[in-house]
Amino acid sequence: MVVQRPTVTIPLVDGMTLFEIGMPLEALGHTWDPDHGPLYDVTLCGDLRGVRTHTGARLAPERPLSAVPEGDTVLVPAVPPGRSVGPRLVRELRRAADRGARIAALCTGTFALAEAGLLDGRRATTHWRHASLLQRMYPNIEVDARAIYMEDDGIFTSAGSAAGLDLCLHLIRRDHGERAANAMARYLVIAAHRDGGQAQYVHAEPLEDCAAWLDNLRAWLRENLRRTVTLTELGRAANLSSRTLARRFERDVGTTPMRWVATERIAAAKELLEATDLTVDRISFEVGYGSPVTFRTVFTQEVGISPRRYRSRFAARLDAAAPA
Repeated sequence: MVVQRPTVTIPLVDGMTLFEIGMPLEALGHTWDPDHGPLYDVTLCGDLRGVRTHTGARLAPERPLSAVPEGDTVLVPAVPPGRSVGPRLVRELRRAADRGARIAALCTGTFALAEAGLLDGRRATTHWRHASLLQRMYPNIEVDARAIYMEDDGIFTSAGSAAGLDLCLHLIRRDHGERAANAMARYLVIAAHRDGGQAQYVHAEPLEDCAAWLDNLRAWLRENLRRTVTLTELGRAANLSSRTLARRFERDVGTTPMRWVATERIAAAKELLEATDLTVDRISFEVGYGSPVTFRTVFTQEVGISPRRYRSRFAARLDAAAPA
């Protein structure tokens, strides 16, 4: 059976950052699992004579810049902040938006969306070093310098560098489900889920240190999801006092410990909805909700659709779309 994959177009113009071009190619378009193929058909679009990246390396786009609006998703890599991306890219981004394409920007790619006028009246993020410049240049945008990625009315923006991978996983999670996103995270050897509202790592300890303590705490939580978990118990599991744990979450994660617990419960519920035939009531118990009614309400608020609709959307796709 031929699988119709979602299409992603990546516009290339001179001066873009090679790292942010490579991230979506690896996360979205690489054939990690030969039995299933890539999750998306990804196409580089730009000057067919070649595009020079900020390091001097030249890339050869497959299609001209005019093909950008044809993608189901248009994903803009990082551009030199404060410098115009040129009228051709601005025109194609506007055409894509008018056509109804989903549009996303990695890191300073947000500046390109801003120049095209696509972020006026919307919230957006970018690399924390350039957030104040973005706000000065485009005062009609509500710039959030803390978030690692965010969405506003179908337009996605992300913070700097590795946060682009978090956004890629978020798009996979929306399109293919939790299991596919978790599998891709394993292939890429990165954290499976960092909520978009979490803070950029501006003043944190080295990322590996943060990831280690948080992953250890996540493993403990997954073993204790069925029951009510208190802040004191979380602190004990992390070998920290409750007050120190709260400060560390605020510093490294940008949220509260109990809000993080709620997010982890919903993520676990998604996995069970996709990978098992457990009833919704049973899943609510497995992830720590004493009341199925409360679980359904919270899940719908957080995910945007009911648990039943989530299962019907993603569980049937596993064999066709998700990496094993």
